[in-house]
Amino acid sequence: MSTPRTIQPVAVRTAPIPPDILEEIETFEGEVQRLQAGDVSNDIFKPFRLQHGIYGQRQPGVQMVRIKIPFGGLTANQLRRVAELADRYGTGVGHVTTRQDIQLHFVELKDIGTVMRGLAEVGLTTREACANTVRNVTACHLAGVCQGEVFDVTPYAKTVALHLLRNPLNQSLPRKFKIAFSGCRHDCALTPIHDVGLLAAKREDGAIGFRMVVGGGLGSAPRIAQLLREFVPMNELTPTIEAVIKVFDTLGNRKNRNKARMKFVIDKLGFDEFTRRWEEAYVSLGHARPDHGPIKLLPHADEPVPLIMPTPVSGNGGNGNGNGSLGHGHGVAETPYQMWKRTNVVPQKQAGYAAAVIKLQMGDLTAPQMQFVADLAEGYSNGNLRTTINQNLILRWVPETRLPALYEDLAAQSLADPGAELVEDIIACPGTDTCGLGITSSKGLARAMAEVFPPGRVPEDLTDVSVKISGCHNSCAQHHIATIGLHGVGKRLGDHVAPHYELHLGGQVNGTAKIGQMTVKLPAKNVPAAVTHLLTVYRRDRRQGESLPSFVTRAGKVALKEELIPYTIVPTFEEDRTFYYDWEGEEEFILEDLGPGECAGGALEMIGDRILEAEQELYQAKLLAEKHQYSVSVNKAYRAVLAAAKALLVTEGLDPATDAETFTEFERRLGQRSIVPARYKNLGGQAGDLGQKDSSPEFAQAKIAFARGFVEACREATEQIGKDLKLAQAGEGEAASKSSVGGQSPAPAPAQPVADGPEAAVYDLRGVACPLNYVKTKLKLEMMDAGERLEVWLDAGEPIKNVPMSLRNDGHKILLEEPLEPTAAHFKVLVEKVEG
Repeated sequence: MSTPRTIQPVAVRTAPIPPDILEEIETFEGEVQRLQAGDVSNDIFKPFRLQHGIYGQRQPGVQMVRIKIPFGGLTANQLRRVAELADRYGTGVGHVTTRQDIQLHFVELKDIGTVMRGLAEVGLTTREACANTVRNVTACHLAGVCQGEVFDVTPYAKTVALHLLRNPLNQSLPRKFKIAFSGCRHDCALTPIHDVGLLAAKREDGAIGFRMVVGGGLGSAPRIAQLLREFVPMNELTPTIEAVIKVFDTLGNRKNRNKARMKFVIDKLGFDEFTRRWEEAYVSLGHARPDHGPIKLLPHADEPVPLIMPTPVSGNGGNGNGNGSLGHGHGVAETPYQMWKRTNVVPQKQAGYAAAVIKLQMGDLTAPQMQFVADLAEGYSNGNLRTTINQNLILRWVPETRLPALYEDLAAQSLADPGAELVEDIIACPGTDTCGLGITSSKGLARAMAEVFPPGRVPEDLTDVSVKISGCHNSCAQHHIATIGLHGVGKRLGDHVAPHYELHLGGQVNGTAKIGQMTVKLPAKNVPAAVTHLLTVYRRDRRQGESLPSFVTRAGKVALKEELIPYTIVPTFEEDRTFYYDWEGEEEFILEDLGPGECAGGALEMIGDRILEAEQELYQAKLLAEKHQYSVSVNKAYRAVLAAAKALLVTEGLDPATDAETFTEFERRLGQRSIVPARYKNLGGQAGDLGQKDSSPEFAQAKIAFARGFVEACREATEQIGKDLKLAQAGEGEAASKSSVGGQSPAPAPAQPVADGPEAAVYDLRGVACPLNYVKTKLKLEMMDAGERLEVWLDAGEPIKNVPMSLRNDGHKILLEEPLEPTAAHFKVLVEKVEG
């Protein structure tokens, strides 16, 4: 056994900064000085800051620096410089992201210019790592050494990335734009979730090129990319991508940030029309291009180190499938080295060499560890390394004979954890640790989940499973494409707010790409137990040889949700305060003021909460009936019907205060519209029957079955609702649509004259809370003609902050916002309807 190496400081090799990049950094420093002198506002400075890859944190006065690393390719020299900057100007920690970048946190604004200079001296930049630009171009971390690849995509990813960097076409897009390259059928770079995804392909005649998909993306409206070109020849790669960007730049929505990604352009145009626009842009760009010869590739030096005795791997050598998803062939008495080799080492296609993945805890690496890994890259490999989209580092070109010594060195610095790139390698974004948009502590939950998925000891039946956790709906951890995906939300319960996670099941990219189904909302404290139960159900009910992803698809959302309902129940604050604290949180959970909310999303959440309440009541009804408490179980079934009916009434802007009002309004507004099957008409009469005191088991089972059927019908109706909040209708009654949609507020005041326009009806929604005030306004506008105006009266606080923004997002014009009285307790908003 060799002696583990110690960290010896190695001087960073630098080069003069090119004049144009130096000027760029000096300009940034000048704008910082102007900001600090008060000569420019923060709102004006913010887009400029983001353009240069500098992101504001939730903590005031400090910044996140995002270092752009095309295809994840780094040299040891560059990593040493990142370590120096992290230690001197940040927290001493670098964070590898799911886009293969490295982020430094808690950097003061005054130091950003110095950090930029330090990066530029070693050929790194932060430019366009944020903002409405082409973000970092990602690629498979095994490109060039993968056993199953069609060809090495590295030079193509590098060429495209550097061609678009600082490119005029890329400076002010409607929204961010993401590109990925994959070299084999396993699609490690996840091309279907990108604006442009490029998968290596070879034609029958031997020509190589790319299969190109466009329009993918995650966030609050996930989409799988669609096929634009079955085969892109290499000489057409750059103009093909440029033409897509050109269409996006021309037609992207610049008014509504929530609908600005390219996937919404495709939604609006339809894919055939988008393709036609792309062809037009391609021709126009092509005519201006003098050279249509082969693409001029930028080289990437990645030569192997010499082998003393090139020998094949023997024994536990990891999985040779070439996609980094390593096998779980457990030995009887595995040593730590054998476990690490089995899970973290991939034999390369080049005989005698292996790639070793260094598993990072949620992407974090300390400055001393970075210095150490840089030494290892030069001592065991060729001085190169790569970041992975699963937030790890990988050393390639390691002679197989040197793997034991490499393991000892890694273990000496706590960098030899097994399970890299496997299910136990849980992906988590920074969450509330630093992100200004984070809602929950995704990293805290990921650490808690280690008990469910112990590193290196996860059973073989979870080989193809992934777990990804995002701290909000923006999907930075890509939870939509995980087998088990989670994203953080808050849920108000009385006077307190409890951290929750929405559980998405069945997402995948390998094979047929699929967005996971949002199955149930769980309190944060119950997530590990709920996931453990999910795995128990899988092992109990699976078929022979059935994987968890296949089981999730076969079992379906309804059955799995029913299994998990017990884990959705939250005690009151007085009963158990721990439910109201986030993982690793020392203070009670609160929802930070993250700016205006999206009212349609709030309404959908309210609907979902009511359906969940109905399902919880049904669950308790079933348990009570099993315990022979029949009369109480019938009452629970009655409550389930009420909750489900109230869920649908949210779409009418109603939140009835009494049972009688719920049944009356349901029958009047929805009963005649075939929203639910005809057998549920006269719901009040049928549901009232549930309140009988009959204590026979037959009566209880019949009424529970009635309630279950109604709740299921309501759930199916709500699953078809989009952000337009429209239920599927068949012959909507004229009387219902013409009736008033007012709430508990006073009757609307008479129409008032409005200067420079037609008279506007006044709609008094004072006292109506979010999101029902928005739903009521939306319904009122639907009964008006384009160009007509409506004056809406709203409370101060969330109503005036959220409703106007949501109406703008719907495409309507907001002509006026001003207080109704000097105290500014209420506001009036003048809206002009625009036809959608």
